[in-house]
Amino acid sequence: MLDLSRLSLEQRQAVLAGDGPLLIVAGPGSGKTTVLAARIAYLVVGRHIPPTSILAIAFATKAARELRARLVGVLGDAGRAVEVTTFHALGLRIIRQWREELGFGPGPLAVYDDREARALLVETATALGLDTTRETVPQLVATLTRHRLRGEPPKDADPLHPLAEAYETALRRRCAVDFPAMLTLPLRLFETHPEALRVCQDAYRHVLCDEFQDVCAAQYALLRRLTEAHGNLTVVGDPCQTVYGWRGADVRFLLHFQRDFPRARLIHLHQNFRATRRLVELANALGAELAYGRPLRSDNPLGDRARLYLARDEATEVAFVAQEIERLRAVGEVERLGEVAVLYRTNPQAHRLGVALRQHGIPYWVRGRGDLFARREVQDALAYLRLAYDPADTAALARIINIPPHRLSRLAELVSRQPTPAHDLPPLAQPLGPRAVADVEALASVIDELHAQSARGGPYLLLDAALDRSGYRDWLADQMDGAQRLEHLAELRRLLVTVDTNQADWLAEGHLSDDVDTADEADQVVLTTIHAAKGGEWRVVFVVGVEEGLLPHTHALAHDADMDAALEEELRLAYVAVTRPRERLYLTCSRWRQRGDQRYRCQPSRFLHGLPLDSSEGNSSR
Repeated sequence: MLDLSRLSLEQRQAVLAGDGPLLIVAGPGSGKTTVLAARIAYLVVGRHIPPTSILAIAFATKAARELRARLVGVLGDAGRAVEVTTFHALGLRIIRQWREELGFGPGPLAVYDDREARALLVETATALGLDTTRETVPQLVATLTRHRLRGEPPKDADPLHPLAEAYETALRRRCAVDFPAMLTLPLRLFETHPEALRVCQDAYRHVLCDEFQDVCAAQYALLRRLTEAHGNLTVVGDPCQTVYGWRGADVRFLLHFQRDFPRARLIHLHQNFRATRRLVELANALGAELAYGRPLRSDNPLGDRARLYLARDEATEVAFVAQEIERLRAVGEVERLGEVAVLYRTNPQAHRLGVALRQHGIPYWVRGRGDLFARREVQDALAYLRLAYDPADTAALARIINIPPHRLSRLAELVSRQPTPAHDLPPLAQPLGPRAVADVEALASVIDELHAQSARGGPYLLLDAALDRSGYRDWLADQMDGAQRLEHLAELRRLLVTVDTNQADWLAEGHLSDDVDTADEADQVVLTTIHAAKGGEWRVVFVVGVEEGLLPHTHALAHDADMDAALEEELRLAYVAVTRPRERLYLTCSRWRQRGDQRYRCQPSRFLHGLPLDSSEGNSSR
């Protein structure tokens, strides 16, 4: 029997709602994951819905993992049978199942990361005569991605249509997909092969989506297509926490949900179970500036007011953070450093924070994969693993063919332009001399050995073999920064030890994600961007750099037609930041900051005006 006695009235209403579309607007700390897990459990236990016919979609791999763990805790083996995944993992699974219908040839399907996708895009755009100077490429990538994620068939009149078509043709020719294709190709499949859509609709009779406020047009279109036959779509979100507009997220899908689904039931979760009342009051004061914000309520203790610290400069700012963490730990208000998080708007702010924490002997780690997976050595190691599972992955081969260096840079360029498996390289290496032929033959032998080993043992053992057999570990040890880079590989190994899914799937689906934690949180302060902090909570939170130019960011202050929308997204980002703590919140800003050789004066953020805060100042840097 399912026990719902600990749920609030609104939560029980959401859990017990009948069939049909359901919108749950869940404010910060309102227990949305608890409600999602309980609703799925109710469908299985109370409604006798087969767990295999339930699809739950989370935005991040970590969130999916947490929801799956909740379900297993409540339902046991039945919880494991529920399909809990992310949009991109679901899309990739559909593409693999219907690959022939989508025009892919035989052989394994490669997943391109951002670097590989960008290189192919530049090659494609250059062939079409487009400007691919270094300054234009980032904008071209962003514009094309938005074009592809519109969730509707491309229009021939669109000037980007020829590039999109040529780029996607190049992907198919290489038997590869990139991040946007995991969303767009299933939609294309459903349009051209209705039988594939019917199979997916029959497979999933109930679909639930978390963080609905952050869906883009393609993701929304996928949800609608999957559920149009039965209408059993439950979405959970908060319009005040839409912070991924730059990725195509559109809060209007949530705001207009009842227009698109006239039979939809709407349930609000207003009670905050996470934070003290004073912190909830501060969040309400900030959220009141949002047009669709609704005040939260809390029955928790009153707690302390949030504290605003105005520093002389960033050195004073980070010293205050380190000293205050040290004080909280000394007086016993913080038992574990993992209960503390420091949030910032931009990644460069983490550098000074890290220095200050190290000077005070405070261990920390940077949350999210970006800090680890952006490392060259980690990308190199992952390329070896990808080749172990798929020797035909020519994008991975192009990356490591000359790493460690073997005087094969010309071959690396050739493989980048014309995908060629390792075993076909010796004839191409003959013009470079016998040594080059021997080197590519040795590389092909290493790939064969790794491929044979991939069928047995864990991925961390495969990593060890790849680093040793390729000579990469020894080569890296001889580099000036080798010790630090080897530690990054050791961190990757620690992550691989925890992989509990198919290793090839993890490499394909997971290496594009940005939310996997790679360290033990218990004894380390968490450093994270505000974007990456969404969904997290800590006992104590510091939000640094709450000033004009950082929060709101300079990009949002540009004088263009979208300024109001950009500022509103920055306000939502601030709202996300102040709703992360359970007990203590610190906001800091500086009077002066250094940018390159320039020192400039800063102003406290406009978002601070009118907030209930205790203030203090620091006048000297240490």
